[in-house]
Amino acid sequence: MDRPRRIVIVDDDVLISEYLQDLCVFHGSDVVGMAHDADSAEETILAVKPDFVLMDLRLGGPRDGVDVAEVIHRELPDTKIVFITGSNEPKSMDRIASDHPHHVLVKPISPADLRKALA
Repeated sequence: MDRPRRIVIVDDDVLISEYLQDLCVFHGSDVVGMAHDADSAEETILAVKPDFVLMDLRLGGPRDGVDVAEVIHRELPDTKIVFITGSNEPKSMDRIASDHPHHVLVKPISPADLRKALA
C-alpha cells in the first residue's frame, strides 16, 4: 500500500485552512503542517518536505503565495504546489502561472476538485 500524500496547507484564513484540512483527511492524505503567512509557510514547508502544498495566493502581507512557491521550487523541486485563489481575474492568474503550478483551484473548493488536484 502506498503511503498517504503529505500536505501542507497555507492560507491566511483559518476557517478555510480547517476546511481544506478536513477535505484532505477525508481523501486519505496526511496534513503535516499549516501556515497562515509567507514566512511561517516557508519555514514549515522546508522543515517537513511535503508532497503537496495547498497555497493561497494572497497571504495578507508583503509576500504572496507565488513568492513562497518560488523558494520552495528552488529548494524542493519535487514538491507540487496547488494554488488556491478567490479570484480568477487575469492579473491573479498570470501571477500564479508565472510559477508553473501543479494545479490551480478557485474558491470555493469542492471535494472533487481537490481530489483531482492531488492526483
